[in-house]
Amino acid sequence: MISAESARLGDGFSARRIVPERFGGAADPIMGFDHYRMDAVTFAPHPHAGFSAVSYLFEDSPGGLRNRDSLGHDFVIEPGGIVWTQAGSGVIHDELPAETGRQVHGLQIFVNLGAANKQSAPRVLRLAAHQVPAWNSPRGSRLRVVVGQHAGIASALTPTEPASLFDLGLVAGDEVVLPLAAGWNMLVYVESGAAQVRADGGEASLTTGHAVAATAHDKQADVRIASEDGARVVVLAGRALREPVFQHGPFIMNDELGIHAAIARYRRGAMGVLEPLDQG
Repeated sequence: MISAESARLGDGFSARRIVPERFGGAADPIMGFDHYRMDAVTFAPHPHAGFSAVSYLFEDSPGGLRNRDSLGHDFVIEPGGIVWTQAGSGVIHDELPAETGRQVHGLQIFVNLGAANKQSAPRVLRLAAHQVPAWNSPRGSRLRVVVGQHAGIASALTPTEPASLFDLGLVAGDEVVLPLAAGWNMLVYVESGAAQVRADGGEASLTTGHAVAATAHDKQADVRIASEDGARVVVLAGRALREPVFQHGPFIMNDELGIHAAIARYRRGAMGVLEPLDQG
């Protein structure tokens, strides 16, 4: 079990940060996880390459998130929506509150790409809140299938490499069982409340801001998530890549040569151009 660390950038961005590498590979392919609140412009336009940068807004977010990139996109993700920027060979993007004074409440997640897709053309995938399907348990818990599928309900957002992202609202006294495919890892994070997680003979009791990872080795496993008093839980899952990881700032590659090549692409403009917004 891992507790979130505090992270702050200036006066406009604060986060509970889970460091996936502390799970010793059990959270692979997840490389970064921030549960954040943003009140002001925090990040200048910046590049990414070799992984997917994911922004998901909770339904209770007071405001939306504006997303711009060097592919020509400029749109707003409203509460309950998601943007999945599969950076591949490289893209420049920028995210900021859509309206001054309206806080953004959501998740910023980095999901690694396998070696075969690190040089793929960048793609931007997104869903509005009304496009995210949901499954309801017999007792009334609600699971938003943001990415992936559960109980025959599938999201329309399909990254090149399969993954799952669920936003689970557990009612008091309920338990939800999530199958985990062989060779996959799962990260379970409690956004609020308290939950119990059981998998493969192990059990963890989590409170707000805590996370645990589960692995299905050579056969499918069932991950059971329950709550006595109710909880909101975020679930992330993906196939374990088990590849070398070299990270340098906004670039995640398999070796040092890959990092140098990404830096070179960025410097010569191959990732495109995105001018800073005029905040005046």
